[in-house]
Amino acid sequence: MILAPKTRRKKFERGEADPLRLTPRDTAILSDVAEYRFLNTEQLLSLHEGSRRNIVERLSLLYHHHFLDRPKVQKAANLASAHVVYSLDRKGVDVLAKDAQERQGILRRVQEVKHTSPLMAHALMISQFRVCLTLALKSRPSVKLIRWTQGNDLKVLLRHRGENPALVPDAFFILDTSEFKYPCFLEADRGTMTEERFVNKLRLYWRHYREDRFNKTLGISHFRVLTITPNNARSDNLCRAAKEADDRKQGSGMFLFMSETAYGTTRPDAILQAAWKCPKFETMQEIIH
Repeated sequence: MILAPKTRRKKFERGEADPLRLTPRDTAILSDVAEYRFLNTEQLLSLHEGSRRNIVERLSLLYHHHFLDRPKVQKAANLASAHVVYSLDRKGVDVLAKDAQERQGILRRVQEVKHTSPLMAHALMISQFRVCLTLALKSRPSVKLIRWTQGNDLKVLLRHRGENPALVPDAFFILDTSEFKYPCFLEADRGTMTEERFVNKLRLYWRHYREDRFNKTLGISHFRVLTITPNNARSDNLCRAAKEADDRKQGSGMFLFMSETAYGTTRPDAILQAAWKCPKFETMQEIIH
């Protein structure tokens, strides 16, 4: 008797799947996807130990059992990577939420992801930086990532007296060496903003620094603004333009620039090395020094 070949399931269509019993690694994967908003297969493989085959199979099971979602918008998002992108699904929320308040917070972030879906490439750019920063810190045990906030969570923190903030960075984080803290804002530039508009945004950062505005909302008086770009040419152009952002128009050490082609999940260390361009200095700079 000749058996009919199995029909290959389409990537974005759910179907029957083998029974699933969640493992601690499964729960850790769900937690990461909830925290990062979007993660692709390559990023998840870099964050979790185990064979590629086993992890990919678990991701598939988590998808077919509605713990994870594969947003269909990724098909039209013009992503540089062919890896499948995951977000959290309803059963994943149920697993992670310890009480009604936490469930509400997770659901709010899930809804934020759905709202952000048309900007998936931008969201994945932020995730890629954060993943690579996390990996780079593994070889720098003296440095800790003690805070990361993005999206609506950051916007809420930046509100002063109930007013919407004039400046909302893509993300905010703090690196701690135990001797000194390095607060940083992240700007993920996709090359869609004119240089003039971008410099105006940097001027807002400079004004916030001069007027100590972030001290009222985030409790910081000093910070750096890290801008990641799609390529070196864009990074060079924005760095040159950034000389116009400070009052003296000489360039500020506050502003640092790097192309995302300089780092990746297989070479994350560049983020913590002297590989950042700065409008004030001719030499490459580090975030921590």
